[in-house]
Amino acid sequence: MNSRNRPNPTRREQHGFTLIELLVVIAIIAILAGMLLPALGQAKTRAKGAGCLSNQRQWGLATTMYSNDSQDAIPLFADSFPPTPSTTFWYQKVAPYILRPEASHPTNNEAYTTPVRRCPGGTMGPPPFTAAKAALEQKGWNCWVGVYYGAFGNPLVAPFYYGGQMKPIRMSQFNKPSDALMFLDSTGNHVYSPLAWPFDRDANRDGMVDSMDGVLTTEYAFNNGRPTVHGNGSNVTLLDGHAERVAFKKLWEWRSGKIVHSFWYMND
Repeated sequence: MNSRNRPNPTRREQHGFTLIELLVVIAIIAILAGMLLPALGQAKTRAKGAGCLSNQRQWGLATTMYSNDSQDAIPLFADSFPPTPSTTFWYQKVAPYILRPEASHPTNNEAYTTPVRRCPGGTMGPPPFTAAKAALEQKGWNCWVGVYYGAFGNPLVAPFYYGGQMKPIRMSQFNKPSDALMFLDSTGNHVYSPLAWPFDRDANRDGMVDSMDGVLTTEYAFNNGRPTVHGNGSNVTLLDGHAERVAFKKLWEWRSGKIVHSFWYMND
């Protein structure tokens, strides 16, 4: 036998993957992806929530600094109602402590649009359950650090309100600042207090009222709040400056015709 035609026992036959082997590899990759993608999604959600908490803490600290320099007063939501071109809003009053002095001018909106007020959990366009026609046309960012807003301060239902009827409230007037809302996730720059704008509509149809009809039909659901933006929860900052996430069902619980969570009450 010619040695050139004799098989080489030390040489292994080379060949590619069979179809079955390729299908097995693809199936394994799909299983691993199915296991990892939800975890990556959760990690991304947590990272956005952490970024929002950081922003809210900065606004809380800035507000405390403002109060320390203003005889213990919390800034008004705005100086007067109806607002005029010379009206200064809360974010402009606090601006020197978080941005720069020039941002406090009534015509300067830098503090309104600054990234440090923007919640990373938001998206472009109208927020969920938007009903108002004008609001449906929104194309901008839909989640921001907003104040807990209470109209004109009489009765006192929230720490931020229009000036005119009442003077700014002082930090020292709160019995338990660690249990009173200051900031929370909002569609713009404020959330209407459910104590003054009580819920009477179930915007998300989960069987519990969560919005006032007058706000829902002219502005946004959840009284302009974003209580589900962080994994079905919302970040809040209390008057003592600490920030935390609260689950939607807990923060927005409505029972026997009133909001339940103690954070909504100024001196409960």
